[in-house]
Amino acid sequence: MVCCEHAFAVQIFTAKCRNLKILEKTLYSEKCEKMKIFVYYYDGFVEFEIVHVCCALGKYLTAVAVENKIYTSIERQKFLPDITLSELDPDDVDIFVIPGGNPAQEYENTVLKEFLFRLNEKGKIIAGICGGAEIMAYYGLLDGKRATGDTAGFVITPQNKHIFEKIIAVNHDVVRDGNLITAMGQAYCEFAVEIQKAAGVFTTEEEAAQMLKWYKNIK
Repeated sequence: MVCCEHAFAVQIFTAKCRNLKILEKTLYSEKCEKMKIFVYYYDGFVEFEIVHVCCALGKYLTAVAVENKIYTSIERQKFLPDITLSELDPDDVDIFVIPGGNPAQEYENTVLKEFLFRLNEKGKIIAGICGGAEIMAYYGLLDGKRATGDTAGFVITPQNKHIFEKIIAVNHDVVRDGNLITAMGQAYCEFAVEIQKAAGVFTTEEEAAQMLKWYKNIK
């Protein structure tokens, strides 16, 4: 289920932007109506990195996790998924979002890894921010791809360079390479806009730029 905080955020977002045409496109776009967007929960995930995604696209969003249990975010909020990965058919996914957190705890998660590879084989959009991008890197999904991640770009050390040696690491806020989207944790606004682009919310780059300015309170 999308938590009450997200539902409340949608109400605030709607009230503040009642006259914003872009919001209408987000909430009522015909393409969006057909979109099936999933956000992945795991213990210690970073809620704020996906708050704009959930706020803007919550109407089309389903929460998914490995187990049907309550997950606690790094902000100490409680979340209950709608569905488990074992119940989800990759064909029913358009966009799969992985928030940041402690990526190491997901390194050996074979259920998630196998599911992401099935999505990738089908060309489904996989979007990871901060530690979520690092999970994608560890699984090998980003090999040969331009990508970014962690808080302010991948931090490559002698201890972890084996994870990143096949990746084209770039120092950009958000990167899309084919069906894969990655972002720095501090670029959660840009991440949300890029996912909305993938969902068909905007008809022009100007609309996307306007939404980003709104997120950042740029007059």
